[in-house]
Amino acid sequence: MRKTLPAGIRGTLGALALAAVLALAGPAAVAQTDNLDLSLPDLGNPSSQALPAAEAARMGQEMMREIRQQVDGIDDPAVNAYIRDLGARITTATDTPAARYRFFVLEDPRINAFAMPGGYIGVHTGLITAARNESELGSVIAHELAHVTQRHIARRIAAAEQTSLRTAAMVLAGLVIGSQSPQAGMAAVTTGMASGIDSQLAYSRDHEREADRTGMRILARANLEPMGMANFFEVLQADNRYRSRAPAFLSTHPLTRARIADVRSMADDLQPDSVFESPDFDYIRARVQVATADQPDQALEAFRARIDSGDNGPAQRYGRALALIADDQPDAATRRLEALLDDAGAHDLLYLGLAEAALGADRTAAALAHIDDGLSLFPDSVSLRVERVAALLQADRAREALAATRQLTHDQPDAPGIWEMHARAASAASDPDESALAMAHYYAVQGDLRAGLSQLRRVSDISASAGQLSRADALRSRWEAQLGSAG
Repeated sequence: MRKTLPAGIRGTLGALALAAVLALAGPAAVAQTDNLDLSLPDLGNPSSQALPAAEAARMGQEMMREIRQQVDGIDDPAVNAYIRDLGARITTATDTPAARYRFFVLEDPRINAFAMPGGYIGVHTGLITAARNESELGSVIAHELAHVTQRHIARRIAAAEQTSLRTAAMVLAGLVIGSQSPQAGMAAVTTGMASGIDSQLAYSRDHEREADRTGMRILARANLEPMGMANFFEVLQADNRYRSRAPAFLSTHPLTRARIADVRSMADDLQPDSVFESPDFDYIRARVQVATADQPDQALEAFRARIDSGDNGPAQRYGRALALIADDQPDAATRRLEALLDDAGAHDLLYLGLAEAALGADRTAAALAHIDDGLSLFPDSVSLRVERVAALLQADRAREALAATRQLTHDQPDAPGIWEMHARAASAASDPDESALAMAHYYAVQGDLRAGLSQLRRVSDISASAGQLSRADALRSRWEAQLGSAG
């Protein structure tokens, strides 16, 4: 059972973190946790000199290292690929489409998302399951990106000049970590306690209103429904009536009936020519519900109850099949997935479910057949390509798996889970030097360049190929330069 820091501590540390870390971040990044208010007053005119890009990157790396060590991420390749794709779609519609963002998913039931320096953007599983459609989920991501693009966290150099960036990063990382481990979160926070900064923060309705409008404009440009923001606000406000504690998003973005009415009115004026919502959303939401259930039988019962109550749509049937796989009933899951494929039509996540059921029954040949069928229709499906690697490894076909992961890392260079799978494939193929290089990337993608450099030391001058040694040298030079320039 997850715990959070006491409210008083969270409030104080939230103010400290924002002032010390993000008052300097400008358009580079914005951060939010359960305790942080992103709607900040304009504290000055941003300038690129206030926080060089290298310094912002280092801050993000410090925070990601702390978070990675203490907070659980979700390792489902399909979920992570979906969030990366949705994030890319939305960021392309911002005023800074060339900015680099790295999306990742935290296993956290609170309804929230947050952005950090260096372009790291975290999405809680609770947000995915609370949203009813892709536009509602996208509205939260767009709203957070709007705070970034509109520079709502302006920089107060004078206020923060006595606080080191590493200290500030540790404070903010501690807040995120505290959602899962109060002791660990507190340790991270107290390593860098700043003081006297919280008084400089004040809630800005104007900035929230501008983030609403800009976020809906981003949604419209991305061909998502701007009304999704108003609808999701309504869901949160209604849900809040039945909680002893407000959802995380509401604690940082207070809502009023007037604000929701304003959002709804603005959305009417921002309708795109067409709205496209990926059919992936409902299936991904079901996968998250199964993955985050305390026990497989609980997920199975929840989906069974929804179906029995009349909600017999594809997503509920898919979720029930996945819950059967998790509950060690692969044959029953296969029957349901095959029926769903006939009724709902082809989808790569249905073929993925069939492959997962087959692997659960140790039928690797059947799993590979389902994957090949799916890839013949959806050749770019990351989740099917990753599952193919898993099947090849289970079938002791390590060399084929290694070739497949090498291509995947080329196509998905910012996906840590794929680098980790490449490392496993290389190890299975008796290539420890390639495995070390892959693990170096695994850590570096998550912001931990020091851990990445440590992995590079495993690359042997004796056994590594000339190409591997050259890659290791190039990575070492680049990462040491990044760390040095930010030092």
